[in-house]
Amino acid sequence: MHYIYWVKPGAFFVIGSVLALSSVVPSHAHTNGAANVHEVAQEIAPKAVLEIEKDPTGGFNVHVETSNFLWSPEMASKKHIEGHGHAHVYLDGRKIMRIYSEWFHLNPYQFATKPGEQLLTIEFVGNDHAPYTIKGLPAGAEQIVDVPGDEIAPSPSDKNPIPTRTIILSVFVLAGVFFITRRVKVFYTHP
Repeated sequence: MHYIYWVKPGAFFVIGSVLALSSVVPSHAHTNGAANVHEVAQEIAPKAVLEIEKDPTGGFNVHVETSNFLWSPEMASKKHIEGHGHAHVYLDGRKIMRIYSEWFHLNPYQFATKPGEQLLTIEFVGNDHAPYTIKGLPAGAEQIVDVPGDEIAPSPSDKNPIPTRTIILSVFVLAGVFFITRRVKVFYTHP
């Protein structure tokens, strides 16, 4: 019966530790979240050529020249129509945005996590966000971009010397210790 005093503080400690130590993993796989894929033959598959120019004010202006594809922003998240849709944009395997037309601006300060050469990938998806694939491979285009070091946002660890996880874990540990000492005190003072 004495164990009951340890249940609540123990639960707080375990849950707090799990929450503090876990991390959010960005979606890497092109088919994550999609209910299905739209497999198409090579001859009718959406195709793209990327033209990437450095913007003098920072970042890159990207032109996605397409064939066999009709941009349909008004149909996003609706019923699939073959050959229609939008595109998902990935930088080094991490999804960073959707695009609904052939031009967009890539802002490294907002999306890049490191300087240097990185793979920019454009993946065509149907209105329902399921990727178009050719023999199981995503339909789209990819090209290397060289991100300058002065166009990268400082990492969160540069701004905050104490990681958020450490603060959260400390709060839960202190709360657990407080409840344990309080329960032990109550247990020994009451017959």
